Amino acid sequence: MDVRYRLGQFWQNVTARPLSRLEQKQIANNLNPQELELFLQMSHSDQRHGYRVYQLLQKNGYTDDDLLAAALLHDVGKVHANLSAWDRAVAVLGETFMPRKAKEWGEGEKSGWKRTFVVREQHAAWGGDMAEKAGSRRAVIDLILRHQDPKLVNNNEKDERLVLLQWADDQN
Repeated sequence: MDVRYRLGQFWQNVTARPLSRLEQKQIANNLNPQELELFLQMSHSDQRHGYRVYQLLQKNGYTDDDLLAAALLHDVGKVHANLSAWDRAVAVLGETFMPRKAKEWGEGEKSGWKRTFVVREQHAAWGGDMAEKAGSRRAVIDLILRHQDPKLVNNNEKDERLVLLQWADDQN
């Protein structure tokens, strides 16, 4: 575990500010109105995170509409629970030092002390469902559903976008 990276992530979470009107206008070009509504329901830190993933992909020349929409919305399922920066830190520590237990804790209901692990484990499925209801394209939904899947070793052309999304997500 890279401690500096995790501390930076924690700091970004704590200090996240709302997106500016210009930034919101920029992302609105990649989302349908219902998707934009979902995005705006996300916490400021999750919006900022999605925006950083989106920007990194764009800065590296990626223009695929499905990939960029998924970058913005990949963590939208987290709106099901208002997790604090401390909750998120606990989940990261649990996954780092007790990965099997953290996964087991994440398979239950989102209540009590296991709530943070449940959100971490299940937010991709919740987000995929939310994106589908918002009229997202199938490729966007699939990327949201799979963004936490194990890293691919032998990826095919269909999985190229997933690899890119996971790469950009891991940088942020």
